Amino acid sequence: MEGSEVRRLALVLAVQAEIEGMKAENLIREQNNESPAYGREQFSDMASELRNLAYGHV
Repeated sequence: MEGSEVRRLALVLAVQAEIEGMKAENLIREQNNESPAYGREQFSDMASELRNLAYGHV
């Protein structure tokens, strides 16, 4: 892997970690009978960010 590929992979992993945190927060809030902290739009934004990274638009 070259430097730019390593950087892109690191960014993808960071976004994935953020998504997992969003999912965990929503689960905690659900268990506490609270409304979700993150909705479809926020998850869609994160998916767009991953797509941009995949196509090299860093």
